[in-house]
Amino acid sequence: MKVNLFLVLSHLSAVLAGGYQGCLERVLLFNAYEIDGLNDEKDQTIGFKCAKADTKTKSCTQWNACKPKKNSGRTRCNFDDLMVFLGKTPTPNGWSVNGSDGKLDPEGTAKQCYKLFANGPGKNPKVPNFPPYVAVKDAWEFNDYIKRVGDTVNNAYKNKGNSGNRGFWDSFDATLDKVSEARAGDHGPHLVQEAKAQLGGKMDIQIQKLGSGNNPATGEVWETVDWKETAKQAKDKGVPDVDKEIQGFLKNFYGGSNKQAKDHRVVIQSYKRVTDRSRSCR
Repeated sequence: MKVNLFLVLSHLSAVLAGGYQGCLERVLLFNAYEIDGLNDEKDQTIGFKCAKADTKTKSCTQWNACKPKKNSGRTRCNFDDLMVFLGKTPTPNGWSVNGSDGKLDPEGTAKQCYKLFANGPGKNPKVPNFPPYVAVKDAWEFNDYIKRVGDTVNNAYKNKGNSGNRGFWDSFDATLDKVSEARAGDHGPHLVQEAKAQLGGKMDIQIQKLGSGNNPATGEVWETVDWKETAKQAKDKGVPDVDKEIQGFLKNFYGGSNKQAKDHRVVIQSYKRVTDRSRSCR
């Protein structure tokens, strides 16, 4: 099996929504919102909600900006304000976790967010998605939303970034890494289960831990298929057509009738493009 295929495989595990990962994406949005606040007001696009969205024509006649809580003395929304602005959110109760630099701690904040959703009035540990058009101007599809957020963050760095505000981008990049880790970790068990069901009779499916190894909010194990080691051991045992078998499985799993897996792959690739572009411009 070619090395470049393994590099691709490492980015195929994704999950579209849910739990701790859904909360991390909210933190990522706030990171981007803070960065967009450095732009001139007329150029800002993040933290805007369509007052009356037409999702069929993907059009909006009025975009409303997030406003801070009354009598807060702030001119911009904090994390609590933005979460309420997105809708379907439990009543904030100390959501924000601030480090010594005043920035959100992504893991700590996401864990608090998850706890509020899971134990709040709705008791919804899945953490419902918010539609893109309640967060970013002119964003109607989730992958376009990811691209717009990434482009805004990177363009702001080119035009507004300096040594004094570098922390904004450090926070965004750190949260982005955690989003990718959580997506892979959440999806891993499904990929392992299907790989064992489809290929287990022909080769031993090897497992590897992902990232920190556990979901920080639930303790669930984060693991996925170690394709490189699986292929190596199968070839050492003389299993025929190992590369063809694995490629066939992946083609069917991510490109067949399994629309959910296909959508997952597209989303994780969108985040990977944002990560690659961010690293190249920093």
